[in-house]
Amino acid sequence: MPYDPTYPADGILIRAVEMRDQFQGLKSAIDVVPAGPAGPAGPVGPAFSNVQIGSVITGMAGTGAAVSVTVNGSIVELSFTIPAGDAGPMGEVSSTDVTNAIANAVTGTARNPNTVSDLVLTPSDPPTQGDLLAVIAKVNELLNALRR
Repeated sequence: MPYDPTYPADGILIRAVEMRDQFQGLKSAIDVVPAGPAGPAGPVGPAFSNVQIGSVITGMAGTGAAVSVTVNGSIVELSFTIPAGDAGPMGEVSSTDVTNAIANAVTGTARNPNTVSDLVLTPSDPPTQGDLLAVIAKVNELLNALRR
């Protein structure tokens, strides 16, 4: 079903089937918009100035180690689950091992998207191709800002 800019009318109850049709109509309209050329590379994001260890938990022997990352502004908090080892002599973790684990954990996180400005758009009724292109450009700008 094509997109119907008159649905839903003010003050009526909406139905899921018709709303799905509306979304499918919009998606069809977006899908036919050709992709534009790639934009310039975004600015380099800020370096994290504060990395903290949140927790270290001993997991079950034989399971894999895990690291979870929480980012709050410029603070990165790492929480580790390290499996219990087999019975035997105690070993040590080198500073290189810790540095590598931190680098690997941060690599999997998104950058701070604060460099992306708000989308200021008053779409036409019905939306025009230019309106859709503006939304697509802003989504692409956000995705590029989040990539490492």
